[in-house]
Amino acid sequence: MNKNRMFAERPPRESGFLSTIVSLWFEQISLGVIGLVFAEALVMASTKIQTWSFYLKPSEIFFEVVVRVIFTALAGIALGSACTAAVAPFLWYFKSSRARLAAWSTKVAVVVVLFVDSRFALTTLIKWSGRGVRFTSVLLVLHFAFFVIAICIPRARKQLVGSLGDFMGEKMTRRTAIATVGGAAALIATEFVIGKTGRAAMSALPAQRPDSNILLITFDALDAEDMSVYGNKLLTTPNIDAFASKGTVFTNFYSASTFTTPSIATMMTGIYPSESHVHQLQGRPRGENAARTLPHVMRAAGFATGAFLSNPYAYYLGTSLENGYDVLPEPVFQKGGLAHLWDVIRPIHQDTGFGNRFDEYHDLETTWSIVGRMDTNLSMRFRPDASFAKAREVLAKLPAGNFMWVHLITPHHPYLPDPTEQGRFLPYEEQRGFEQEEEDRWRPRYEPDQQSQVDKRRLLYDEFILTADRAFGDFMSELEKDGKLRNTTVIVSADHGESFEGGVFRHQTPYQTRPVIHVPLIIRQPGQQQGSRVAFTADQTALAPTILELAGQPKPGWMRGQSLVEWLNRNGQGDGEGQAFTQYLEKNSSFKPVHHGTVGVIDGRSHYQYILDLDTQKGLLRPLDEAQIWDRDHTSENPALAKELRAAIYSRFPDLLQKP
Repeated sequence: MNKNRMFAERPPRESGFLSTIVSLWFEQISLGVIGLVFAEALVMASTKIQTWSFYLKPSEIFFEVVVRVIFTALAGIALGSACTAAVAPFLWYFKSSRARLAAWSTKVAVVVVLFVDSRFALTTLIKWSGRGVRFTSVLLVLHFAFFVIAICIPRARKQLVGSLGDFMGEKMTRRTAIATVGGAAALIATEFVIGKTGRAAMSALPAQRPDSNILLITFDALDAEDMSVYGNKLLTTPNIDAFASKGTVFTNFYSASTFTTPSIATMMTGIYPSESHVHQLQGRPRGENAARTLPHVMRAAGFATGAFLSNPYAYYLGTSLENGYDVLPEPVFQKGGLAHLWDVIRPIHQDTGFGNRFDEYHDLETTWSIVGRMDTNLSMRFRPDASFAKAREVLAKLPAGNFMWVHLITPHHPYLPDPTEQGRFLPYEEQRGFEQEEEDRWRPRYEPDQQSQVDKRRLLYDEFILTADRAFGDFMSELEKDGKLRNTTVIVSADHGESFEGGVFRHQTPYQTRPVIHVPLIIRQPGQQQGSRVAFTADQTALAPTILELAGQPKPGWMRGQSLVEWLNRNGQGDGEGQAFTQYLEKNSSFKPVHHGTVGVIDGRSHYQYILDLDTQKGLLRPLDEAQIWDRDHTSENPALAKELRAAIYSRFPDLLQKP
C-alpha cells in the first residue's frame, strides 16, 4: 500500500498523554525542519549561491550552505516545539479524543507547510520570470483557490494531507531530529577547529614603545561638499571646522571606490580594489593581502592597535585583517531580542575567518525584521555618540604609543538626526512624509523632475551630518580634557561621499560623480596651531603611507600611494598637481581578472575627470566643476586630453583588459 495513503487513512491510536505528546512533537519538528529548509534552499538557489561565488571560494560556499541548513533546521525544531506546546493543553484536557486531536494537528500542519512553501516557490519563480504585478496577483489568487478547493474535496484533501507521508513515519521523524542535532554539533566542532588552526597567534608588543599616537576618525558616506569646512553654505560641521582651523585641509582628496568595503580596504592596505580584489560589500583581503595592511605594519613597529567600527561591513573586514588589532570589539548592532539570539547561536557562527560571518548576521537580521515586522537595515543605525563612547572604551584599553581607528556609520542612509538637530534645515513635518519606496525608485538614477524631492533629502542628510559633528566635538573635548591629544596626530576622513544632484542619489554607482567620491581629509599634528589648505590631488592609497610617515615608519614597497606629509603646512599650494584614481568593480569576481565596471581618474593639472567603462571601452571626459552630472561628456571637444587620461588609467593599471 502507498505510504502517502497509509499516512492519510491510518486510524488514530489511543495512548497516554506522554506518548502522544512525544509522537506529536517529533512530527511537528519534522514538518518545521522540512518547511523551513525547503524555503531556505529556494533562497540560496535563487540568489545567494550566485552572489557568494563573487567573493567566496567553493569550499566557503559549501560551508555557508551548511551553516544555513543547520540553523534553519534548528529553527524548524524550535517552531515545531512551539506548535506542540500550543496544542499540549488541549491534549491534556480532552483525554477521550487525545489521539484524534494529535492526528488533526499534524494534518493541519502539513497543509500549512505545503501552502506556505508552494506559495513561496511560486513567488520566487515569478520573480525569476520578471512578470508584472497583475500577473503575480492573478497567479497567487489561483494558488489560494486551489488549496481551498483541495481542502473542501475529501479525496483531494486526503492526497494533500498524505503527500508528506514518506517524511512522517515514526523512524523518519526521529532521524530528522537526530540528524539536525548531530549536524549542529559537527558544525560547531568544525568551526572551533578552523578557528584554532586558521589564525596565527599575535606576537607580543616590544618593551620599547613609540612615544606618539595616531587617531584616525572616518565617517561613512560623508561628502566633503556638504561640510561647511569645505564650503557648504549651511553650518553643518562647526566642530570639525574648529578642528580644521588648526590642521591641514586637503581640498582635493578622493575615495578609491563609490562604496564602503573597497574604499576602506584601500585605506587599510594602500592598494586599489583591483589589486586587493575587494570588489563587493562583503569582500575582504585574502592571502598575503590580509597581512599587508596598515594596522599590521603599525603593530610590527611597536604600536598597540585598536578600532571600533560601527558599520558592519567595515567591522567584518576589520576582523579579516590578519593580526591587525589588539582590541576590536564587536558592535551590538541591534539591542534586544536579535542581539540575544545572535549570542545564543554564536557557536554556529564562530569568527573563524572562513566563509562570511556578516552574511550570516545580515540573513538573521533580515529574517528577524520580517518576522517581527520591523524596519530592515537595523545594523546601519548605530548612533554617533554611541560609536564614540565605544571608541573611548577601546582607547582606555590601549597603552601609550597606539594607532586607533574609529569608523562611524553616520551619516550613512537612513538619515536619522538626533532631536537636537531635527528640523534645523528641513521642517520636521516634511520629513515625516518621506517613503523608502519612493527613494528606491531613484536608484541608480533619478529624473530631473524629482530634484526638489531629492533636495529635501539632502537637507535631512545635512542635519545628520550636524548630529555626527556634535558627537565628534564632544569626543574631541573629552580627549583634550583627559590629556590624550597631547601626543596624538588626529586624522579625519570618510570612506566615500554621497550625491543628491546630477541624477545620482546616494552612492554605490558606477558613474563616479564628484560628490560620491570627494571626501574630506584633515590632519592635525600635536601642538599645531596654524591651519592650512592644500589643493594637491590624491586618493585613498595615500592615507596609509601618510600615517606611516607620521609614525616615523617607512612605506612598504607594496603600497601604491605616496605619503602626503610633505604637503602638511604648505598652505595654498598643490593646485595643478597630482592625480586620483577611483574604481567601481562590483560585478567582478574576486578570483578572476577584472573585466567589468568603471575606472576613473581625476587630473589635478587639467581639473578634468575621465571615466572608462571596461565593458564597452568607452570613456567620458568632464570638467571637474561639472562632474556631479552622471552623463556629462566633453570628449569630442578635447579628444587629446581624453586620450591622455585614458592612457594614464592603463599606465596605472596595466592588467586591466584592453580591447581594440
